Amino acid sequence: MKLKGKKALVTGASKGIGRSVALGFAKEGADVFLTAKEDEKGLSEAVELARASGIKAQGGLYDAASLEEVRRLMDDVASAFGTLDILVNNAGIIKPTPFWEISPEQFERTLRIHLFGTFYCMQEAIRRFMMPKKSGKIINLAAPAAMRGFYGVADYATAKGGIVALTKNAAKELVPFSIQVNAVAPVAETRMTEALSGYYSAQLGAEEGRMLQGLPGTDKLVGTFLYFASPDSDCVTGQVLAADWGMLC
Repeated sequence: MKLKGKKALVTGASKGIGRSVALGFAKEGADVFLTAKEDEKGLSEAVELARASGIKAQGGLYDAASLEEVRRLMDDVASAFGTLDILVNNAGIIKPTPFWEISPEQFERTLRIHLFGTFYCMQEAIRRFMMPKKSGKIINLAAPAAMRGFYGVADYATAKGGIVALTKNAAKELVPFSIQVNAVAPVAETRMTEALSGYYSAQLGAEEGRMLQGLPGTDKLVGTFLYFASPDSDCVTGQVLAADWGMLC
């Protein structure tokens, strides 16, 4: 029960990595607040599964790309739990598209959800909850595409590269407040890897499409996030850990 008594917020938690991480934190004793943008059914299921661990779980629909919505989210977290100890910025989208076909609207939307959303949630959580008590854990979602070239993800990779820079710079400034900010670059079988697999198959051939098939499930990543959320990582900040089964080796 490494997180017993802690309060955690996980965005994009109705499915995939966010859902697995939220349920993993619940099993370790954390009360959890889960969000999604539109998937009300999946979010409700995730909240009920979290409650089965005997902790308090709440959730709601919010758009991470909107500062107004993020402020409403933090108001609701304060009402539900009073404070916040752990923030996991997982909300995101992906639309595989050749670089020369990415519209300005798609590019901006991708950056707003991933990069702006991470910034909004970090800043609000830090100001409201973490700086006053001089403690907190923030875990951002990076991606292997932020550190090496891939096909069809220039907008997504740009957003994730910004998150890496944001993680490192925020971590440096928050050292005096005992707030650790780290990032995970995860790879697992999700709707995003399914979309990329289909794109690669169509654009590059069946063999390339198989590159992202048969990946381990998202449950295999929970331990990595638990490390950054728990006291085990109190001396670690500003780091990006690739939980990617060797893709960046």
